[in-house]
Amino acid sequence: IRNCDWSSDVCSSDLVKSLSAIRHLFEKLTEDKLIGQDYEYCGKIYILNGMDSLGVDMLRKAYLMDQSRCDLLSDIWKSYDKLKKYAEAAKVMKEKIDNCKGITVTDYFNLGRSLFFSTDYVSADSAFGKVNELSPKYASGFLWRAKTNAFIDSTSKGGLAKPHYEKYIEVALSDTSNPTKYRSGLLEAYHYLASYYYIQVHDRSEEHTAELQSQ
Repeated sequence: IRNCDWSSDVCSSDLVKSLSAIRHLFEKLTEDKLIGQDYEYCGKIYILNGMDSLGVDMLRKAYLMDQSRCDLLSDIWKSYDKLKKYAEAAKVMKEKIDNCKGITVTDYFNLGRSLFFSTDYVSADSAFGKVNELSPKYASGFLWRAKTNAFIDSTSKGGLAKPHYEKYIEVALSDTSNPTKYRSGLLEAYHYLASYYYIQVHDRSEEHTAELQSQ
């Protein structure tokens, strides 16, 4: 187990045997003899066997023994995301962003998604705003920021999502290499804009009617 190369799928080819082997290792060694790699392998084997909660606990122990291993926080985030524990996922990704070097656009995007699904829309907007800043040609960043603002401004009267849907349309239409991948996003964007303009016209019509009736 300790000599296993987890950069490949070789170690996970027989999940039952891997689980048995790591359990045997933990039974054989006292806690003071265990190293971070043992907890890492144990966590990954648990996760591969569908025991994500136990796996996360082990990966956390491995990370605490070597806090330069920020990739372990990404692994923990993946498990929380799979389990739909979005608040926990957001917390661990925020921890990575605050404490690790080499933070990527993907990290901010994953933070934004986790915050979105945990209904913390204001914080999600900030995360997706960072995605927009770092990668202005990444269409999905604008789409998810638009989705987020559509929840913040649920009546659409403020039009908070409008500039982000418009930017998504602009970026999506500029990418002619694979236009079909933007189809659902464009439909969503155009639907929002149509609804927004209808609401604006409807509200102005009601205001005008009220003014006439008051005269």
